[in-house]
Amino acid sequence: MGVLKLEIFNKDDENKFKKDYINHLNCIEAKRNIKFIDALNLIVDRKAKRKTESYASQYRTIVKHLTSFCELNNCDLYTNSITEDFLDDFILYLESINLRVNTIKGIVQKVKSMTRKLGTYGYIIDPTFDEVEVEEESTFSIYLSMNDITRIYYYKFEHQDKRKAKERIRDLFVVGCLTALRYSDYSTLKPENFQDGYIIKRTKKTNITVRVPVHDYIKEIYDKYNGNIPTFNIQYFNRYIKLIMKEIGFDEKFTYSFTKGGKIQTISKYKWELVSSHTARRSAATNMYLTGRMKTYEIMQLTGHTSEKNFFRYIKVTSEQSAKHIAGDSFFNK
Repeated sequence: MGVLKLEIFNKDDENKFKKDYINHLNCIEAKRNIKFIDALNLIVDRKAKRKTESYASQYRTIVKHLTSFCELNNCDLYTNSITEDFLDDFILYLESINLRVNTIKGIVQKVKSMTRKLGTYGYIIDPTFDEVEVEEESTFSIYLSMNDITRIYYYKFEHQDKRKAKERIRDLFVVGCLTALRYSDYSTLKPENFQDGYIIKRTKKTNITVRVPVHDYIKEIYDKYNGNIPTFNIQYFNRYIKLIMKEIGFDEKFTYSFTKGGKIQTISKYKWELVSSHTARRSAATNMYLTGRMKTYEIMQLTGHTSEKNFFRYIKVTSEQSAKHIAGDSFFNK
C-alpha cells in the first residue's frame, strides 16, 4: 500500500481544502489527475456516435447534477471518488432538489454503470460503490380499455378550428393505442410503412424493425389522410390530448402516492389529466395481453421488452384480470 501524502494548506492559499471522497485506505495510488466527469464525457462522446440522441442527453443531465453537487459541497470527483460514501451523499443531494425516487434510482444506476465501465478501461475505481442500491417505487399510471378507445375513436367534436387539430390529434392517438409503438415511431409513420396489411417500422429508440398488423380503425385513418398520418410536436400533442380526453368525459378521479424529495406525497387527479402520448403504447400492450389470444413473447416483440419481468411491470393488469386471462386455459379443464 502506498504512503498517503497529506497536502498542507496555508491560510493564504487560494484553494480551499476539498473533500475528495477517495477511500485512501483502500487504494494503491490516488489518481487525482483523472476526474470522473472528464472520463465520463470521454466515453459518452465515443459511444454517442452509435447510440440514440437520448443516450447522450441522459448523461448530460447526470453531468449537470454531478457538477452542481461538487460546487455545492466544494469537492472534486475522481474516478475512484465514486464510493459508497459519495453515493450516499449524492442521493441526499438529489432528494434535496425534489427528484422522485425512481428518477434518483435511474441516475444512480447510470453512475454505477459508467464507473464499472471505467474500471474495464483501466481507470482506478473503488468497489464500495456497488454497495449502494435505491429501491424502485411502483409507479401509478393508467391504460385505456378497448371500450375507451372505441369511445375516443367515434367521438364527434362539436367545435373545431379549420385545421381540425383536435380530430387529427385524436386520430394519431388512436394509431398509438392500436400499435404499441412509441410516440417517436407512431407519429412518424409514412405511406411506405404500410405494406400488405402490416405496419413495418424501424424503431427510433431501439433500432429494430417491427411488424404490426394494421387494425381496422387504422385502415380507416390511413384512408382518411391518404396515408399521411398526422404528426405533431410531442409537447403540443401532450398538452392537447389531455384537453381532448377532458372533452370526451374521462373524469374518473384517482388518488395515488409517490416519493419526491425524500418525502411521501399523495395527490388526486382526473383520468384525463393522466393521459399522455405514452398512454397509447401502454394501453395497446395491456389490451393485447388481456385478449388472451396473444402469447406474451409475441407482444414483447412489438413492444421491445427484453424480459417478462419488465413487461409485466409495464402493462396495467390487476390480479382479477390475470385470473380471467388464464381461466380459459386447458390446464383448468378435464
